[in-house]
Amino acid sequence: MIRFTVLPEVFAVFPDLAIVGAVATGLGNVSANPITTDRWHDAWRGARDLASTHANAQSHSHVAPWREAMRAAGAPPKQFPSSIEAILRRAMKGGEPFTVSPLVDGYNAVSLDLVVPAGGFDLEGLPAGLTLRPTVAGDTFLALGDDEALDVPAGEFGYATGSTVLTRHIVWRQSHQAAITLETRSVVLLSEILAGVETASPGIAARVSEALAGLLKDALGRAAAPFRIDEANPSTILRP
Repeated sequence: MIRFTVLPEVFAVFPDLAIVGAVATGLGNVSANPITTDRWHDAWRGARDLASTHANAQSHSHVAPWREAMRAAGAPPKQFPSSIEAILRRAMKGGEPFTVSPLVDGYNAVSLDLVVPAGGFDLEGLPAGLTLRPTVAGDTFLALGDDEALDVPAGEFGYATGSTVLTRHIVWRQSHQAAITLETRSVVLLSEILAGVETASPGIAARVSEALAGLLKDALGRAAAPFRIDEANPSTILRP
């Protein structure tokens, strides 16, 4: 069984945080997918066009709350920008979109379309389940592209499986562990929705949930099980 739990300490710093997502198994993520490619290119163009109405990425009403939240969590946003700020800034600079794989391109499209963080984990890389929690002494992190794991300072917030940290500062940087690859067949996709983002765009959490489930069903042909985590319901089973 794989359980996903958010500890109370997270909600104390990120009040009214909601995490929405979807789970699917039996995926094929090997070859190019025209549906995800088209969605990704459309989302990139839409984000690029925001440069005409926004001075910069951080001025967007969905990004500014993340800067405030990161600062409150002890992570200066200039040093630790949220994933949505980083990808939106990149798109607004212009140029052609990068590509990773159908699944990653797909959730990046959701991220830019709705201007929210979006990501995912390979379920097979979660031997101790999935927990969003403060980091503690003994936690380690191996960043994507690095060769050596680092000790993580206590008191950050991140996703973890056991003592292996999967993301630092929740939405700043991802680990090699549980990263989605071309071999991934079972996945959880998720997005973190701050209260300030929901206030700026009422109903955004529901739209993101629908978009992630739709990505798995329409683009990748798999039935998806949606879920929502919040302070009232801080835990769910991803796979029995």
